Amino acid sequence: MIALAAPVQAQEASQSAGTRFDIPAQPLASAINMFGRQSGLQVTADATLVNGVRSQAIQSEMPALTALSHMLYGTGITWRMAGNAVVLIAAPRGADGAVQLGSVRVEAASMDGAGTYAGSPDLPPAYAGGQVATGGQLALLGNVSVMDTPFNVTNYTSQLIENQNSRSLLDVLDNDPSIRASGARDGETTTVIMRGFELTGREVLVNGMFGASDTRGTMIEAVERVEVHKGPSAMLNGVSPWGSSYGGSINYVLKRAGDAPLNRVTATYASESQFGANLDVSRRFGVNKGFGVRVNAVYRDGATDVDYTNNRSAMLAAGLDYRSDDLRVTIDLGHQDRLLKGGWSSTRIGSRVAVPKAPDARTNSKQKWEFWDGQNDYAIGRIEYDFAPGWTAAAAYSRNQSDELYIQVIDSITNVDGTKSGFPYWIPARSRNESYEGSIKGKFDTGPVSHSLSVIASANNAKRGQLNYYIANCTTGCAASNIYTPIYYPAPDTSALSKDAGRLTSQYDYEGQAVADIMSMADDRVVLMVGARRQKVGQKTFSTAGDLTRRYNRNRVSPSVGLVVKPVENLSVYASYIESLNPGGIASSYYANAGDIFMPFVTDQYEAGVKYDLGTFTVTADVFQIAVPSAVEVASTTGGSPTLEYDGLQRNRGIELNLFGQPFDHLRLLGGVMYLDAEMTKTEGGLNDGRRARGSPEFNANLGAEWDVAMVPGLTVTGRVVYTSREYIDLTTTNARSIPAWTRVDAGIRYAFEAAGRPMQVRLTADNLFDRNYWAAASRGVLTMGAPRSIRASLAIDF
Repeated sequence: MIALAAPVQAQEASQSAGTRFDIPAQPLASAINMFGRQSGLQVTADATLVNGVRSQAIQSEMPALTALSHMLYGTGITWRMAGNAVVLIAAPRGADGAVQLGSVRVEAASMDGAGTYAGSPDLPPAYAGGQVATGGQLALLGNVSVMDTPFNVTNYTSQLIENQNSRSLLDVLDNDPSIRASGARDGETTTVIMRGFELTGREVLVNGMFGASDTRGTMIEAVERVEVHKGPSAMLNGVSPWGSSYGGSINYVLKRAGDAPLNRVTATYASESQFGANLDVSRRFGVNKGFGVRVNAVYRDGATDVDYTNNRSAMLAAGLDYRSDDLRVTIDLGHQDRLLKGGWSSTRIGSRVAVPKAPDARTNSKQKWEFWDGQNDYAIGRIEYDFAPGWTAAAAYSRNQSDELYIQVIDSITNVDGTKSGFPYWIPARSRNESYEGSIKGKFDTGPVSHSLSVIASANNAKRGQLNYYIANCTTGCAASNIYTPIYYPAPDTSALSKDAGRLTSQYDYEGQAVADIMSMADDRVVLMVGARRQKVGQKTFSTAGDLTRRYNRNRVSPSVGLVVKPVENLSVYASYIESLNPGGIASSYYANAGDIFMPFVTDQYEAGVKYDLGTFTVTADVFQIAVPSAVEVASTTGGSPTLEYDGLQRNRGIELNLFGQPFDHLRLLGGVMYLDAEMTKTEGGLNDGRRARGSPEFNANLGAEWDVAMVPGLTVTGRVVYTSREYIDLTTTNARSIPAWTRVDAGIRYAFEAAGRPMQVRLTADNLFDRNYWAAASRGVLTMGAPRSIRASLAIDF
């Protein structure tokens, strides 16, 4: 038995305050001795448990138990508190239902910057600096270390979300060079471009379940982790009934109650005059604190930075869980209500109109009476049972329903002088989504090879109904405007129009079965992942009278293989292949062939890369290729609406460089670069071969930094630079039209302190510090304005 004595008076402080640790990777027996001396904690462990085991390096300031979790991650050892002492124990394989590559369940609760325990005890710990995690869920494979994953993954923490005053997913993804927002900041929907391909808010997974997210985008305040996986993911995740993005997937991990009580209220402000408050409360009850409750409530309302625009958001979310030695149950319930009044800064442009100069970002060229009103409810349940040592059976169910109503002027820029024309529509819509999942996961050995086996079956169903009412008493004249000098008209009379979306007129169905095996060998220096998922995708459309108008079904087995080799310690070299099957979608009412239903199609990706962990700072580099059938707009020869058609392949080849962590004391870095060659191939008659795909900038760069001011404890200064190169809006013409390259500078400051014995933190952020006007995106033939200078502030108080 190894035992370390520590002054009892130091133990309580060590568990709640940040401590500077400098413990290199080494044999665990000596590492825990160093940890005991530096933390002031008493640590005990059986010598036979730690012999031959190496620890992770820790070289940063963090709470003691967070540091211990980081040090033990990937060792097969966890810890428990026994009175005032910390006892190291062997973690049961697969005890949390997650298959981990060379790692096990981490039972330490993460601790945020304000010094209060928060978050799920089953999550991989935060990496040095706290902005990203050391691992995350790789869908059916469970939690996997970043260094053992044969893909480009980033797992953003709640600490980053809170410290950057994030109000939406778009704010979080501003840190990623491979992702750019293609929807307006204060718009009704969350839309991004990842590796050159669009991903919408309704595709986001929630606790690993498709269909659980709001149709327009789920709010961020109840999220513990935002897990980003680049590239197709059908073998891992299955297929979203809305059509999964080929550029990647995003998963929300919802908050859980930590072992210590949490009471936190945060007052918020955002320019122009949005005020709000967030409440975050959690408790655990019962024997061994088996029952947990975490509640997040949010309300904010007020004018945004864009003229004549008001955004109201409200959310109530509850995370319930029960945990015992062999049984875990979680239930998540949520409701959100959002109302956007006024316009939002996205507009189409005629197929032969030169791209005009970006207007003042505060100018609202939409009508003041445009609005979007949406309500969303979700419920997610999961149960996991360890039926044998190292083996877990699990089942999950989610349900989501969204109702929305909006007036939208579907307009288009018709002249380089910024003139717009369009038609106003009254649009009620609703959607209903259900998902089911069952799985068995376990670990076993065959000679020198350790296996992590996952078998899963899943299904989801999505139904949507939408009616587009042309406002008959409002001619084109009531929508004509200009992006520089808007013309505002009286609101049309909509009193006779129905708010009912009517019958659900489109239905997507998916079912699939998957099996995957993670094989670790040569002391975990070689890891091979193989798997395949059989998928069945179906789609139906119905008339408003309920008659079936179109349908299809398609089956496909989607394989994946990944190899990770660690030639030296902390260096991973990997290669992988993965593909997906995607629903073909339906042409929207904007197109001349509205209602046309397209057949499903297959996408595939090849990726290879290297990851190097220096202990507190990690650098990754990769190359990839994704090939996707391309949807293109064919301009009308008579001046009417364009037609949506599929023509050839869009082949995106790219190079990515990412970095994160804490390279020096008091300095944290996060960002990277992406070079993207997005080219059309195999088009009809070779007409568009070699042309650059629209909405795909050639070069993106992000670099964010945080610096702790040593002279003023608790004070941190932040900054970020975001660059995006020229982006083309055309495909089927000469590629002459594009939006210029742009650079944005963000800055911030925060201060953590105590007042009246209560931890508090003030945060101030400014996006687009120099208030530059620019077109931010040009995907789907739509121009999206970059947001004007935006100020966000918050005061968080633990009570």
